[in-house]
Amino acid sequence: MDAWLMGSLACPLALCLDLVLGDPPDRWHPVAWCGRAMGVMAGVWDPPRSPASDLVVGALTVAVGFSVLAMVCYPLHSIPWVGDALVLWVCTAVRGLVEHVRAVRVALERGDLEGAREAVGSLVSRDTAGLGPGLVASAAAESAFENVLDSVVAPMFWFVMGGWIGVVMYRAVNTADAMFGYRDERNIWFGKVAARLDDLMNVVALPFCVVVLGLACPVRPGRLVGTLVEALRSVPSPSSWLPMGWGAAFLGRRFEKPSVYSFGPDGYPEVRDLVETERAVVRCGIVSAVLAGFLFLILRWSP
Repeated sequence: MDAWLMGSLACPLALCLDLVLGDPPDRWHPVAWCGRAMGVMAGVWDPPRSPASDLVVGALTVAVGFSVLAMVCYPLHSIPWVGDALVLWVCTAVRGLVEHVRAVRVALERGDLEGAREAVGSLVSRDTAGLGPGLVASAAAESAFENVLDSVVAPMFWFVMGGWIGVVMYRAVNTADAMFGYRDERNIWFGKVAARLDDLMNVVALPFCVVVLGLACPVRPGRLVGTLVEALRSVPSPSSWLPMGWGAAFLGRRFEKPSVYSFGPDGYPEVRDLVETERAVVRCGIVSAVLAGFLFLILRWSP
């Protein structure tokens, strides 16, 4: 079978593997190994030191993470017929994202606020201890729509643009950003390269994200534009504002991170909105896989 046809089929096949099997166990997950390698680098260097040295070693840490992930994924890529699908499977996460949101929803349905706070803590970096039910549901929905870009749309896009090595590069950079891309004293310089590369790769993927969200989560233009403008002004990330703002407009709910941002219509998300969020994530996965497969075919087809 021609490489261009196998590549186009890799996207829907990877989604099917993800929906049926979920993520591999951490012990065998290539992205987890990538994260461990970068964690070792960070532990040995133990920032902060000087800004220049932290910047250089932080960049080297991203390179090490990419190298480890590429070395682990290369044997998968080399498997005939299904290699690219296997690489894309371990670099995306639709089912895992849905399961995280579902855990928050189930806890809220039971009236277990502490359980919901604990569950949403696996999705967000903020302190969840004092959050009420509305802000817990908001955090879960915000994170779900933000991760539609990070865990679903952007990996598919970078597979189209760069093949298996493109999606591996994106996943390594995104993992490094999740680990070190913070503005605290320890990571402000050490994590800067990871954060800026992640911003760049996500911004490049935004047009594809707009098409996916437009098909998977249609919203009235008036509400959408107003909410997106609010999100653009409020959310500090140069890319997350778009899927988060789209999610708030789609649900017709207000997303809020206390003391950081607040945008969208009045009223925090409720349990039923988390149900719709789970469905939206799956739809975005399906649309992303189909569109990415089609684009791959168009860009690489040769008679």
